[in-house]
Amino acid sequence: MQDAVEMLMLAIVDHLQVLMPKNWRFMDFWAEIKKSHTEPPQRILMDSLNKMRVSLKHNGIPPNAQKVRDLLPRVETFCEDVTKSYLDGMEFSDLSLADLVANDDVRNTLREAQQALNGGNKNDAFTKLRVAFDKLYREVSTEVPLIREPGKGRTGHPTLDKAVEQSVQTINVLMLGIDPIKFRFFMSNTPIVSWTLSGIHQAVLQRNYDNMPDSVFETCFDFVVEVSLKISELFRASSVQPPT
Repeated sequence: MQDAVEMLMLAIVDHLQVLMPKNWRFMDFWAEIKKSHTEPPQRILMDSLNKMRVSLKHNGIPPNAQKVRDLLPRVETFCEDVTKSYLDGMEFSDLSLADLVANDDVRNTLREAQQALNGGNKNDAFTKLRVAFDKLYREVSTEVPLIREPGKGRTGHPTLDKAVEQSVQTINVLMLGIDPIKFRFFMSNTPIVSWTLSGIHQAVLQRNYDNMPDSVFETCFDFVVEVSLKISELFRASSVQPPT
């Protein structure tokens, strides 16, 4: 919790262009912000959180579990308040890892997936996750010389064709710096999506996703974001700008 709050503080300080001391500490946030803006709320609460973290990290004293549970909703309220106050009225609940995705189309598709999940339509949510990944993969394949996947029925032996296809996919994801185990998990837990040359896709549901745990969706969602960041690094390293 303390690390999460501190990262939000860093974002606020950067956005407001507040000049902080060179080696500023967690609790300096209140004093420095107050010099040019309204003083942030919940200073005493955050001081308690910080002391818990110091006791655990530096003194090896575990915090009381119930106190930690009690802090969770109060820390979330703090994050909501400071986000709205110092980040131009932004809603904390609207922030998402999808905001890290550079490609506009992929980012919007991930947001649609999250909205579908929140609306209880898990089949659509998991389909959009797969579509978002495919869009990323199709994007990078136009710029990076990946190994071309063999066409179906090339050998006349379906089992062999499938093994060759999966082997080529694994080599390609390794070339892109993507974890192949996470890749297989993602592919196994999302629908099959086929694409026409004109860019129209059609999904084939491998199961009914209504009973799929939300944790699986979150893992797959995080994977797509991770792949997006990997691809952005790849484009930066090669000085190639990805289309948006």
